[in-house]
Amino acid sequence: MTNAEQQRAWPIADAHRDWSQPAGEDPRTLYQMLIQSVEKFADLPCLGWIQEAGMDRMNLTYSEFADLVDAVACGLRDKGVIPEERIALITDNRMEWAALAYAANKIGAAYTAMYTHQHGSEWKYIIDDAKPTVIVVADTGILDRLVANLPDQSTEWPSGGVILLGDEPPNEIPPEGVDVQNWSEFVAMGRAADNNDKDGGDFKALATLIYTSGTTGNPKGVMLSNWNLLSNVIAVQSVFEIYVGDRNAAFLPWAHSFGSTFDLHYMLRSGVHINLISDLTKIADECQDIKPACLLAVPRVWNKFHDRVNSQFQTSGLKKFMSGQARLYATKRIKKAGIDCDAVPAKGFSDKLFDKLVWKKVRARFGGNLRFALSGAAALSPDVASFVQQVGFACYEGYGLTETSPLVCANGWMGKGKSRLYTVGKPISGVKVTIDTSVWDDPDNPDYGEIIVHGPNVMQGYWNNPEATAEVMTADGGFRTGDLGTMSEDGYLSITGRVKSQFKLENGKYVSPAPLEENLKLSPLIEQCILDGRNRKNTYAIIHPNKKVLMDSIKAVGLHISGEWSDICKDPAVCSWLLDELRENHLKEPAWKGYEIPNALILDHEEWNTDNNLLTPSLKVKLRNLLERHDDAISSLPS
Repeated sequence: MTNAEQQRAWPIADAHRDWSQPAGEDPRTLYQMLIQSVEKFADLPCLGWIQEAGMDRMNLTYSEFADLVDAVACGLRDKGVIPEERIALITDNRMEWAALAYAANKIGAAYTAMYTHQHGSEWKYIIDDAKPTVIVVADTGILDRLVANLPDQSTEWPSGGVILLGDEPPNEIPPEGVDVQNWSEFVAMGRAADNNDKDGGDFKALATLIYTSGTTGNPKGVMLSNWNLLSNVIAVQSVFEIYVGDRNAAFLPWAHSFGSTFDLHYMLRSGVHINLISDLTKIADECQDIKPACLLAVPRVWNKFHDRVNSQFQTSGLKKFMSGQARLYATKRIKKAGIDCDAVPAKGFSDKLFDKLVWKKVRARFGGNLRFALSGAAALSPDVASFVQQVGFACYEGYGLTETSPLVCANGWMGKGKSRLYTVGKPISGVKVTIDTSVWDDPDNPDYGEIIVHGPNVMQGYWNNPEATAEVMTADGGFRTGDLGTMSEDGYLSITGRVKSQFKLENGKYVSPAPLEENLKLSPLIEQCILDGRNRKNTYAIIHPNKKVLMDSIKAVGLHISGEWSDICKDPAVCSWLLDELRENHLKEPAWKGYEIPNALILDHEEWNTDNNLLTPSLKVKLRNLLERHDDAISSLPS
């Protein structure tokens, strides 16, 4: 698409309008938003996916997708789904996921989505709590696990039964009386039914029930209405550099609010061709085919990108020289422009030469058409953000929570040249952020406090949990985020950690571990880590190291270590060497203050994941479980 042909899907919303409810031509529901998009982009590709490895990418146009949604809505209605009820999805991102979500919305029902890698007990808890009318499962393997975890009585299963995606017959049969229907049969019956369902247009109706990760207990169901989600989408419509007909590469899980609101709903609003990544281990490979204009990802993806590219720069003397020169010119160019986050084109002969020889090749790995990247769900290291900018991508960090639909603040949406590194930008239109300093008593940082959010994006509350709702909602409808932050005089928000994750050392100094952990993970030696030290003189770190990099490194320095991997991780000499190496190359000012630097390490040989219950489904560390796992080692650390 040429510059002359590029067009925004919608006018930029008036920042000063009434954001408490829809106005004018605003869609009232997600389904209405889809129909508005169909009216504008009917014949443009809407969804693309690879059915099986080696197959060509399949596509649905906007009108074809809407037709499918209507058929699915008829099918759900015939299974007994009515307004104010719920359907449950246990599947990864796929075309059917999107169709089911919008079909439920048309009926006036809500969708609740779960991760395929969750424990069966977690599925059971959510199903018992949400009480869906229908469960949709990705494949027979998921159904087998569901049968193993749900009761043997059919009355304890959803009344509308199970929809099994794909056409394979189930291996494990649910209790007698529970209907199991495959997808093709379900859709065929929906297409044959009378399409007389009318969208109710209730902007206050529950659109989705998203369950939080449950780091400190059972998951909580976050109730988000149509307007919660739509206000988020409309507030930033057309402000980012996305044009009608652009492509994106969607791999953020739609079961997470960041993925569903922005990699699905926002893209549908924008007339984008949503391309599903079929293999998460080959994101860059598929991007070369898709050629996305935008890429939404979590910091872990950008950290891996940073590490992989920089490690490749070190494979030869020539590459070291070329990359060094490219970084030098890019740094000078960006500094001279005085612009954070936004891409700054190369200028001058040498700058353009090294950009072509180095950075252009890096950009080509993502298809060569990427205009901007958006990072969310966790803190992004400023070093990584700066590196992405040097490569030639605009890289914007956003901030939000499931309870805020999710977006609260973001760099990038305010316009070119207005982003600011070390912040998450300014609040989006309609959203107000205040800092409650009364919950924080650090004399060194008196302007720190808990972030409180007001706006149309704030959830309706926690499902079936008024006590938990009351704990986080203020009297005037604000949401207490639990995040620690500070606001500049001109309105830029900086996140400094979690209120409850902060800890105080014996010397009275407060430590905010989150940004320090992200900085530590920039080391190629580290895969996962946490920093702790509550009620101690010094901090310590628990680290899951990169096995290959660590083994190669200790061999290169002549450290003679042998035995099983688990024994190597317990070896005091390995821990001592790694701590010295980190102090030399990473644990330095200004990122680290002296009292924050750990005086001991605990190495964990086992990867932290959902299977061993050390990560939540959204990949957050379950700190309590990790500390219990290493309780003996922690007790043995020097004070």
